[in-house]
Amino acid sequence: MKVSIVIVVAAAALAGVASSGCSQQTLDSATRDVAHDAAIVHREALRAEKKARPDLQKLQLGGRVTAALRANQNLPGGIRVDADLDGVRLRGTVDTKHQRDLAGRIARDTLDEKYKVENDLEVRSQ
Repeated sequence: MKVSIVIVVAAAALAGVASSGCSQQTLDSATRDVAHDAAIVHREALRAEKKARPDLQKLQLGGRVTAALRANQNLPGGIRVDADLDGVRLRGTVDTKHQRDLAGRIARDTLDEKYKVENDLEVRSQ
């Protein structure tokens, strides 16, 4: 998106330069500069995407599990889901062992088998 904006702005600038009576050499130089700048913007956008990808993956894993847990009316809303690139960890306190097991099963069913689920939920003493 940002790359296309840069290209549109550069094309508009070139059109303005062309209509102002500049030499062909000036136009060629401006075209090369725009192409060079667009390549730099594209490279930096790819670098930023690569850097952000792990954080986005963690957010996606945590969000999927959190949504699945909250969708189940048999579970309390205070279950914390901590995600990393390997999987998720469930933290917090539930009322029963059944809720603890249910939360772990929902988390495992929500994620692919390649991700681990650590169920660190504590059961309130009754």
